[in-house]
Amino acid sequence: MKIVIICQWFPPEYAPIGVMLNELARDLSEKGHRVTVITGFPNHPKGELFPGYRKSLFAEEESAGVRILRCWLYTSPKKTIFRRLLNFASFAVTSFWAALRLERQDLLFMVSPPLSNGVIALLLKRLRKLPFVFNVQDIYPDAAISTGVIRNPLLIRWLKKVESAIYREAEQVAVISEGFRENLTGKGVPARKIAVIPNWMDTREIVPVPRDNDFAREHGLTERFVVLYSGTIGLISGAEILVACAQKLAARPEIRFVLVGEGVVKEAVARRAHELGLSNMLFLPFQSRERLSQVQSTADVSVVTLLKGKGMTSVPSKVLGYLAGARPVIASVDAGSDTGRLIEAAGCGLCVPPEDADSLARAIESLYLDRDRAAQLGRRGREYLISHCDRAVVTSQYEAFFQECCQEGT
Repeated sequence: MKIVIICQWFPPEYAPIGVMLNELARDLSEKGHRVTVITGFPNHPKGELFPGYRKSLFAEEESAGVRILRCWLYTSPKKTIFRRLLNFASFAVTSFWAALRLERQDLLFMVSPPLSNGVIALLLKRLRKLPFVFNVQDIYPDAAISTGVIRNPLLIRWLKKVESAIYREAEQVAVISEGFRENLTGKGVPARKIAVIPNWMDTREIVPVPRDNDFAREHGLTERFVVLYSGTIGLISGAEILVACAQKLAARPEIRFVLVGEGVVKEAVARRAHELGLSNMLFLPFQSRERLSQVQSTADVSVVTLLKGKGMTSVPSKVLGYLAGARPVIASVDAGSDTGRLIEAAGCGLCVPPEDADSLARAIESLYLDRDRAAQLGRRGREYLISHCDRAVVTSQYEAFFQECCQEGT
């Protein structure tokens, strides 16, 4: 097959979706398929161009047999809604142009968000007769509407029409969870058109290592009980609850909350912790991929949080990293959310109501007092990940899925 993948984020950026698509592209290439990735120049999450790169309209490189086309896009370290929209819009224009210049492809794999990628897919289908699979990582515009980022009624109606058109024109829609499937069928998307294929983690790359490692020693964590939050600290993350939770557990100074990552609410969370004088919270930037095994293994407990009602439109990929490190997960999420379902299916942790600092603190304290149970939950999580969400397992599912799509289109 000749497959083109369009995704705005791609290594050397640390964005989980870019890392996964790089792995998918490489695995497909190793099996003899010709894969082209159209992406931007690396700048996420700070909006600053990575060292060693220089912007141009287009630049081509090759890695592990995968052809990578990088397109110019607007970048800025200033985080405003207008600049973010300009970032998305500029990539939409240049990636569309790059795709038009390609030789004939068998299939387009288009990742959302942003929803603008779906518009590109629609245009390419009309102009180049290029069939596409639409991959839903977060449900837009629902997620943006629920957070108040989009409020204009006319814009909301237009975006919903665009969303419906994308689902209608796609050969297939690939979603990452059953909850997402239910959302789409509720919008009238035929069930036969929706495939549930989970996200994955390379369990050979991220593995449990001793707690006493370089990362833990560097940050004085070897003698602490570490509660780890690792990943994007975004609008719907609900990470603010960790400050209240740390305040409630301040009487146990050996418990240390460690937040590793970036995001639009990180500064506010860190500022609030500073205002309260909390010495049991540590804020660190994203770590290199090579250090993730150490980061995950430094934890005694890993946490994932979401605001109320947000677990139905988003599934934090950080959970898979936690499972890879064989650490128990405590999830502050809605009952019945996809994250909650995953933790229940894996038997890897505890779920508490979202935005409930008392319940979260009690759950953390229960595993602090029962280390044997915590270790058992962590082992179960890694076993589940290897069986159901390992890189080799899921990328093989995608290969078979793409072959079916190509056969149906001929």
